[in-house]
Amino acid sequence: MDDYVSTQSTPGSFGPPDKMAPGSPSQDSMGDSIPDDTLAQIKQELAMISTHMLTKADSGGLLQELKTAIREEITALRTDLSAVEVGVEALETEAQACRTQHRAAELATTRQGNMLLSLRRQVEDLENRSRRQNIRIRGLPEPDTTPLPDTLRALFRQILGQEGPKEIQFDRVHRALGPQRQDGRPRDVLCCLHTYSTKEKLMAATRGMTSLQFRGSEVSLYQDLSGLTLDARRALRPLTTTLRDKGIPYRWGFPFSLQIRHGSTWLQVRWPDDIPRALRTLKLPNIRVRNWLLDTPLAPRRDPDAEDRPPPTRREEARSPRMWGGPSGAEE
Repeated sequence: MDDYVSTQSTPGSFGPPDKMAPGSPSQDSMGDSIPDDTLAQIKQELAMISTHMLTKADSGGLLQELKTAIREEITALRTDLSAVEVGVEALETEAQACRTQHRAAELATTRQGNMLLSLRRQVEDLENRSRRQNIRIRGLPEPDTTPLPDTLRALFRQILGQEGPKEIQFDRVHRALGPQRQDGRPRDVLCCLHTYSTKEKLMAATRGMTSLQFRGSEVSLYQDLSGLTLDARRALRPLTTTLRDKGIPYRWGFPFSLQIRHGSTWLQVRWPDDIPRALRTLKLPNIRVRNWLLDTPLAPRRDPDAEDRPPPTRREEARSPRMWGGPSGAEE
């Protein structure tokens, strides 16, 4: 019975099976199973690895060499940076000198430009003063069998009537320079009266005339002006056209200026920079006006009246308020 209930099971007994897994083979048994040539190869590779491994002394030497190389490179970079810094400082100094010289040259150029514009204005005024006794007559037929002085005397006597002098003297009379025009229009006649008072009487008498007929032709009288003044008036034509359309009185002044009536005062336009201020004061829209001081040559035209635009009629000149209080003059 004791033998029957014993916990130890013998092979072939009817007891429950043993659940413990069989033990793993020991390392000794594994080592006994590896071939000798494989072990020899592994030992050889381990020997090679140990041979190539750095020792502490070797790693310290390499680290020192690396530090030395880095220090040398940093020293070289510092030397290069010092040279670059010196070069940059030299360039900055030179650039500052260039800026100073450029500023001085710019100021000198501006000053010289202002002086040239002032000299141009003075030359223009002197030329207009030299023409104070001149009258430009437009519309006299060409060619004319009668001498020009006799033709002009007959014309001026017709204008002045009994108020004219008994004898009208001329310093010079001639047609405008240049060949005859291909379109058949007669060239203007320029005359210099001997007395300024006679010239003023003629211009004052023609301002109120709507049309002046002489020997079957319509004739117009204008103040003789320099080419620079005529070019400036052409440039201001968009502004004067707007003023006429708005019914704003204006007149031409000497030295050259456009005087615009605003209430009880007169606005002066003498330079292109004065136009925006005048437009704001008059509450007019922006008007594009050519800069007559920069876009034109300083030399006056040889024949200022040579224009493709037909001359204005005497009626248009009489309606224009530009004659009020100022000298008569052609705007073209």
